[in-house]
Amino acid sequence: MPIPRDFPDSPEQAGTMDDLGFDGPHFVTPWWPEAGQDNPAAPPAPLLPPPRATPHRPGDTTDLTDEIARLARTAHHAMLQAHQALGEWILEGTSRPLPARAEDSGLPGPLAVLEAGEAALTQLTGQLPTAVRTTVTWHHDLPPHTTGLRARATGSGPAPGACTWTVHHEGRLIAEADCTTGPTAQEPGRSLPEYPRRFRPLARTTCSRVDASDLALLAEGRAAEVFGPSFGLPGDRPAPAGPAGFRLLDEVTFSGLRAGRYRQGHLTATTRPGARAGWTSLLEAAWQALQVHALRLGLHLCLPAPRFHPWNGEATGIDVPDTTRLGGPLTLEADIVSVGLVPRPHVVADVCVLDGPHLVARLHGVGTVLREEPGAAIGPREPAHTLRHTTGGEPTYTHELHLAHAAEGDLGVTYGPSGTSSQRIRPRPPRGDMLMVDRMLTAPYRQGEYPTGVTYTTEYDVPDDAWYLEENGGTAPNLLYLETSIQAAAFAGAATGAGLEYPRENLTTRNLEGQACLLRAVDLRGRTVRQHTTLLAHTPLPGAVLQRYGYELMLGDDAFYRGQTVHGFFTEPALAQQQGMDAGRLVPPWLHRRETPPPTARTLDLDGGPRPGHGRLDFLAGAAAELVPDGGTHGAGYLLCTKPVRADDWYFAQHFLHEPVMPGSCGVEMLFQMVKVFLLHTGVITEGRLHALTPHPGAELRWTYRGQILPHHRQVQAEVHLRDVRREAGRLVARADGSVWRDGLRVYAVENIALQGDSDHRTRVTA
Repeated sequence: MPIPRDFPDSPEQAGTMDDLGFDGPHFVTPWWPEAGQDNPAAPPAPLLPPPRATPHRPGDTTDLTDEIARLARTAHHAMLQAHQALGEWILEGTSRPLPARAEDSGLPGPLAVLEAGEAALTQLTGQLPTAVRTTVTWHHDLPPHTTGLRARATGSGPAPGACTWTVHHEGRLIAEADCTTGPTAQEPGRSLPEYPRRFRPLARTTCSRVDASDLALLAEGRAAEVFGPSFGLPGDRPAPAGPAGFRLLDEVTFSGLRAGRYRQGHLTATTRPGARAGWTSLLEAAWQALQVHALRLGLHLCLPAPRFHPWNGEATGIDVPDTTRLGGPLTLEADIVSVGLVPRPHVVADVCVLDGPHLVARLHGVGTVLREEPGAAIGPREPAHTLRHTTGGEPTYTHELHLAHAAEGDLGVTYGPSGTSSQRIRPRPPRGDMLMVDRMLTAPYRQGEYPTGVTYTTEYDVPDDAWYLEENGGTAPNLLYLETSIQAAAFAGAATGAGLEYPRENLTTRNLEGQACLLRAVDLRGRTVRQHTTLLAHTPLPGAVLQRYGYELMLGDDAFYRGQTVHGFFTEPALAQQQGMDAGRLVPPWLHRRETPPPTARTLDLDGGPRPGHGRLDFLAGAAAELVPDGGTHGAGYLLCTKPVRADDWYFAQHFLHEPVMPGSCGVEMLFQMVKVFLLHTGVITEGRLHALTPHPGAELRWTYRGQILPHHRQVQAEVHLRDVRREAGRLVARADGSVWRDGLRVYAVENIALQGDSDHRTRVTA
């Protein structure tokens, strides 16, 4: 059933009296005691004048109308008195605590804070609003107890009926709300990025629905019994639950990590807030549903003894046209807006609340965040004292939270106090979907000491729906092997202390060169890749540190990729000395060094035909291509592509924080794609086999980087020289060399680009 995004235009559209549950004649007799009639708590004066004693006359409805109006006024006044009494109870003395769960050591839920604010608002306005438009902003985490909780409401803002409330605890502002009355507002808009981030859960589960019995287990901290053993905490410690547990939920169903309006996930929850529930209970139900989702993603696995708190990274909007329709049962349709680990694990969603097919409320920017207890250590730990383990039960030194902060957060979280620096640019791994290392199992020997021969073990969880597989025709691109291996090496080097050198200067890291060989083809979907990185050499230089590593990528006990690489950790003056591949000389591509174009040269319309990659991996989009079937340094074929540099190219935002630079692996992948395009446009392969071309096992790729491509550069050029195209063991194998230029300076050189694919009778063999 489609989710309505707009509220009904009229009460008739929202439903009739029958919809509200009325059956039979409507009562006109009061069911509460009149003021002063056998009611010791009644005020001394009557609420309203007594009813007239004149009897009803047949056909005369005047008295009946007056009687109904009197009863309505009496009921309204009684409700105001009840809310005034509640407000006075909360506000008159701070020594009286609000209700709290004893089993949670007195930690109140956010509901206690909201109710305090709403009680103060009712006392100020003297009325209960039937329509609510409120924006709640959380400024600090929930207090550990309710003693000292103070609420205050004041009138503010230009709109009629506008006012605010604030709730403080021991002088600290916990939350505030801006409240208005009147017609409902338009749903706030959100922009959807071209490539939404794909959060990777910290544990995998097949559970897509939790019912009342599962929710009871989760409320007791028994997440492993609901989602699987990998969701358990060391020492059988309980998983976190909200202060109110999950008592407002009947069930929660999850639609997938890429579902929803924002492609971040979607969940459906059912709730029965109760006949007297207001918007605060509705918000509590939404929090509980998001807390279940956070547990399902394994967000609790990377913090010591975490607790749920309201998310304070964004204000929450509440829009309820008619509060009388919130009694339930209701359905919450939550589109996840974002999931992340920085600054702490959190989930944020926009929620539509339905009563059957009718939209009765919207909650915008509802979020929950997990935080450690105040003062708890969250930095890297020796494996003997770690709280995070691998799926095989091995302890880790750093984990997903540390890597997320290494990429785009607080380096003090990643490396401990020694990792902090006043400088903006420090060595970091890529962020977002380009981050391809999750955990480090091996503790560094000692920060600042670099014994060679030591091997560091890291891990990377490949998603079932990895973006680089989807955008490469379903096969693994060379970019995957290259990035996950060199990222693991760079992080190992930084963790040993190279990333902490020169703390008073901007310091960055660059891959300089390497060679690697795919040993065998593997399907990595849903698998955990283990990276073994061995430090082979450590060379300090003025303003820089160079490190050489050997590495292997493993599935289980079997290696499938092996190589060596060199990273440099550079201060800004040292990095500025890079002069390109040709000692600073501007040496043009092969085709442009010829006095006249070869007679067989022709241009290609790449935008009008098939390309090897799409989405982020479409590195040939917008490129002008010139092909020479018998050209190049080997006479076996040549292709030159020229394209502009766009400052908004996706990889600049992810590689690196505060220091955008095109990853060298993207330039290498572009060369691989150019070999595929050459084979397609020279008739070696058909379009149907374009995506079946994969890196050739056994061929050693060699690369050298001596410059960088930055957002302010204007143009990128890349060329490939085919070396040969042949059949080996019944399969097509093509080999080539290539180079990449930026603004006329050659900055990359790549040798032995090798691809394999199914051979057919049309294959043209050149050697």
